[in-house]
Amino acid sequence: MFIRVKTTPNSPRRSIQICENYRVGKKIKQKIVHYVGIARDDHEEGKLKNYGTELMAKIAVERAQKEAQQSWLPLSEKDVTANIKNKKGRPARKRLEDILPPSEVPLSDVKEESRIIEGVHEVAGVMFDELYGTLFPKKRLMQMLKDIVLTRLVYPHSKHRTQQYLQKNFGKTHALDSIYRMMDVLFPRIGEIKKYTFEKTKSLFPEGIDLLLFDVTTLYFESTEVDELRNFGYSKDHRFNTTQVVLALATNSDGLPIGYELFEGNKAEVSTLVAAIASWKKLFTIDAVCFVGDRAMFTKQNIALLEQHQYHYIIAAKLRKLPQPLKEKIFSEEHYRPTIFQNTLGWIGEFTHENARLIVSYKTARALKDQKEREAVLKKIEKMLGKKGANPSKFITNQGVKRFVTKDESAQIQLDENKVTQDAQWDGLHGIITNIPGDNAESLLARYARLWIIEESFRINKHTLQMRPIFHWKPERIHAHIAICYMTFSVLRHLQYRVNLTQKISIDTILDELLNVQASIHVHKKTKDRYKLPGHFSQNAAKIYKTFGLERSLDAAVYLE
Repeated sequence: MFIRVKTTPNSPRRSIQICENYRVGKKIKQKIVHYVGIARDDHEEGKLKNYGTELMAKIAVERAQKEAQQSWLPLSEKDVTANIKNKKGRPARKRLEDILPPSEVPLSDVKEESRIIEGVHEVAGVMFDELYGTLFPKKRLMQMLKDIVLTRLVYPHSKHRTQQYLQKNFGKTHALDSIYRMMDVLFPRIGEIKKYTFEKTKSLFPEGIDLLLFDVTTLYFESTEVDELRNFGYSKDHRFNTTQVVLALATNSDGLPIGYELFEGNKAEVSTLVAAIASWKKLFTIDAVCFVGDRAMFTKQNIALLEQHQYHYIIAAKLRKLPQPLKEKIFSEEHYRPTIFQNTLGWIGEFTHENARLIVSYKTARALKDQKEREAVLKKIEKMLGKKGANPSKFITNQGVKRFVTKDESAQIQLDENKVTQDAQWDGLHGIITNIPGDNAESLLARYARLWIIEESFRINKHTLQMRPIFHWKPERIHAHIAICYMTFSVLRHLQYRVNLTQKISIDTILDELLNVQASIHVHKKTKDRYKLPGHFSQNAAKIYKTFGLERSLDAAVYLE
């Protein structure tokens, strides 16, 4: 087998195919084994080729397994008798040949028993097996974990409600106590989960991962109990009255997961990068990549760590914290040049700060946005000052308001025009600091702009997959819960990446389509035999199935599960 790139005259579209040669007489011909997808540029072509290489290996393994299967030998009379006999008191299990075929069953003889969702397990299940199919040696534990992870894709709730949803909508039954015991078995294997996830992401990019996006968030509990993991701290969800944990997450530029770390709730955000890298280096090898992070990562400790390990970095700079002489240069127009970056006209200036490159950009649209946000805060201040007997403590606790007000000699709160003027100087300005010597400023700003992907990843985890609030209280169960959520996130991101290689479909649409691939289970009124009738299968669902080389039968069949 080999990968063929077929071009179309007068079109940038390139068809990526897996082909193989076969002989007809003395001639060698080619046939398409699998259609991989359409590439519109070199970047997409590279991704599709990587996917095609992985797919060829999978096809080769499936062929080898098929050829290695032993032929079925006819059973002796003794064997047949032994198979028919059952334990005392247990009814004989029906054989497929004893059940009336669906084509011979009148509709009037059956009634609908339930409806089950099949798309999630049939498609996302393939992705789960590729990522974590060998995590547990016991099939029953493996199936239970798979069911819990896949259910979380479409119904992220407590383990109790997950168990109920599994039985009602997927036709799969697991005892709640068994689910909790599975979580306890999962806890010691969290390191393996991280390693499997990293290796899968890395396998898609043989040339190496060139961009690593890093950020931190908080996850709260509906509890005030404090222990070695749960604690009070600065909450990004503004839940200061509940305990929390701190989650650090890293992805590549496509949003595919690289790794995560869970810290105690009062862990300082600026120290998470140091701890995360130390933990990841024990599990897998981080090659020469570029770390991209927001202003919280702009500390001497973090930058020194990255320099020590010879990692490249692009981090948002805290411009207002820079030395005064450097600030004066930033405000001077002579240091800037006009250019087009991120499809918008702007100005870029480059400076040096502590042996690193400081790149400052200015955009008119950003300046207008900053001005609008400040005016909204100023209106809020005027409204608060206008109230009779205004409470000064409200000005002190509100950081957005505090930076524009001051106290006079009589301890009265009033608007400080000097602070407003100083703040307006920074409208439209944004800076990054980097140790990458050769790349131009525009490309570095574009790479930093990819940080929205990690922010989107947190939104997926916190909202789509509802990673919080956390209802577990034992540290082992908390870690296992986060690991299950991370596995779900990994399945979702790799599913999205695989589908988007050939079809541009959003995450929400993919999940909605898989939820609507259903089947009705009908039971025969007399024999109690059960039959499965596939439901509607949309065009988008067909495209998703095709991406994974799957075909869905639309014929009625005997249901034996």
